[in-house]
Amino acid sequence: MRMTTRIAFIIGLILLPACSTTKQNKVADTIYFGGPILTIDESNPLAEAVAVQNGLIMAVGSKNEVMQLAGSNTSTVDLAGKTLLPGFIDPHCHFVGFGAQAVGANLMAPPDGTVKNINDLVAELQKFANGPDVKRTGWIYGLGYDNAMLAEGRHPTRAELDKVSTTIPVMATHISGHMAAVNSVGLAELGYSKDTKDPVGGVIRRQSGSDIPNGVLEELAAIPPMMRILMAPPTVEDQIYFMKRGEEMAKSFGYTTAQEGRCLPTTHDILTNYAQNQGLEIDVVSYIDYSDLSPMDSTWNSRGYNKHYRIGGMKITLDGSPQARTAWRTVPYVLPPANQSKGYKGYPAIPDDQVVIDLFNKANANGWQVLSHANGDAAADQLIRVAQATRNSYGQQDLRHVLIHGQFLRQDQLDSIAKLSLIPSLFPMHTFYWGDWYDKIIGPEYAQKISPMRSSLDRGMITTSHSDSPVARPNLMRVMDATVNRTSRSGKVMGPNERITPMEALKSFTIWGAYQHFEEDTKGSLEVGKLADLVILSDNPLTVDPTTIGNIVVLETIKEGKTIYQAK
Repeated sequence: MRMTTRIAFIIGLILLPACSTTKQNKVADTIYFGGPILTIDESNPLAEAVAVQNGLIMAVGSKNEVMQLAGSNTSTVDLAGKTLLPGFIDPHCHFVGFGAQAVGANLMAPPDGTVKNINDLVAELQKFANGPDVKRTGWIYGLGYDNAMLAEGRHPTRAELDKVSTTIPVMATHISGHMAAVNSVGLAELGYSKDTKDPVGGVIRRQSGSDIPNGVLEELAAIPPMMRILMAPPTVEDQIYFMKRGEEMAKSFGYTTAQEGRCLPTTHDILTNYAQNQGLEIDVVSYIDYSDLSPMDSTWNSRGYNKHYRIGGMKITLDGSPQARTAWRTVPYVLPPANQSKGYKGYPAIPDDQVVIDLFNKANANGWQVLSHANGDAAADQLIRVAQATRNSYGQQDLRHVLIHGQFLRQDQLDSIAKLSLIPSLFPMHTFYWGDWYDKIIGPEYAQKISPMRSSLDRGMITTSHSDSPVARPNLMRVMDATVNRTSRSGKVMGPNERITPMEALKSFTIWGAYQHFEEDTKGSLEVGKLADLVILSDNPLTVDPTTIGNIVVLETIKEGKTIYQAK
C-alpha cells in the first residue's frame, strides 16, 4: 500500500471517535480474536482483538471494543487459542536463493535433511539428477552439505562427485554459502585447471602434492559461479519457476518481508521482472553487491516499495565463513583446514582498507545504507577502522549501517560498534548448527563467546537476529530457539550469559528488523495505521517451554490483510 494511502487512513482514524467509547461508522474487513495476540508494542503488549481494513490495522484492543467495528460483511476469525503476532521480517537472508534451496537436492544433515556421510550426499544428488529440474540450470546441484557433520569430517572431492555424473556438471554447495565442491566436468565448465591461479579473496584447493584442483572451492573461487548458476537460471521461464518456489517457502515460514542480502545486477533483473510481471506477494528489499553498483542508479533504489520490491542499499563482504574456517581472525584457528598450516587465521575478502573506505565514502555521499559481512574479529576490526575513518564524511546522517553476522565479535569491538551507531545483525543459529564444531576449530573458550546477543543488547544497541537462508532453512522459529536457548546439536549450552529473552528474540525479527530496514513506522508491531502483516503460530512462543520454541509452526501468513499462506 502506498504511503499516501496509509497517511490518509490514519488521518481518518484520528478524526473519528475512539472505538472504546463510540461505535464508528467505519467497518472492519476482518477481526481476529480468541487467542493470544502479541502486539510487540511496548505500550500495549497484549490485546484481545485486532481489526483490519484496506490492508492496514484499524484497531487493537479489547474484544468488546474491537467488535464494535464489525459489519454484515466483516470476516471474524476465531484464533481458537492460536497466537497472532506481526509478520516476520528477516534482517538478513538471500531471498533469491530460496528458490535454489526449494528446487535442488537437500544436502543438509539432520534435523533439516538426511545426509550423514558422503555416500548419502552422492545419493541425494543422484536423485536430483533423475528428476525433472536438472535442465533448468544445466547442473546437478544440491545445497547445504556440512563437512563438520559428515562422517568423513571433510569435503567431497571431484572424484566422489564424478560418481554422480561424468557428463553433466555437478555442484554441492557448502552450508555456509561460502564454499562448494564440483566434479571434473564442473571444474572444466568453470575453467578451473592446474594452470588457474587462485582469485583474490578465494582459493581453488589442489590435490596433495600437485596443482590439480581437487574440486573444493573457497570464497571468491566459489561464490560468483554459485550465484550465476543457482540464482540466475538461463531462461525467464526457469527464473519464474525458481522465484515461485522460493516465495512459497518464505510464506510458509511466516515471512512478510524478506531480504536479498547480496544482489548482483542479474538477480536484480530477475527480481524486477518477477515483481512487474508475475507479482511478489511479500516485500523484498535487496542490497546490491559492491562489485557492480549499477542498479543503485535506478528508481528501484528507494525507501518505498514498487510492486513489493525495492533496493535498500549496498552490500560489502569483508571475509568468509567461520564454520568453513575462511573467516578472518586475529588469532589462529586451533584446527586449520587440511590445505593450511599451523598459524592460519583465515583471510580478508578485501585486503586493502582504502578500497573499503572508498566504498563507504561513496555510500555516505549518496545516502546509501551499507550492510557489511564481517564474521571474524579481524574483519570486524577492518569495518570499525573504515567506519571511524569515514564518519566525518556523513556526520549525523541516519544511515543505519549494519554489521552482518559478527560471529567472533569481541567485547571491546561491541563498545566501538555502539559508539559508531552500527546495527549488529547477529547469527545465533550457529550455536546449534556449529557449536560443537567450534569447540574443535577455535577452542571451547572462544566457542562460548560466539554471537554475543546479550552483550550487544546490554549496550543499548538495537540488535537483530537472522536466518541467512539458504544457509539454513528460513525457519525463524529455529532462529528464535537458538537465540533464546543457545544449545548445540549435542545439547551443550553455548554461552549461557549471551542468552536473551523470548520477547527480545521476537523483536529481533519483527520491530527491530523493521527498524533496520527503515520501516518501523509501517511494520514490525500491531499498531493502528501499520500494515496488516500478520502471522498465526501454533503456540505462544512467550509461554511455552523455551526448549520447545523450535517446534512451533506457522499456520497462516497474512500480507496487508490478505492470507497468502495457510497450512494444510
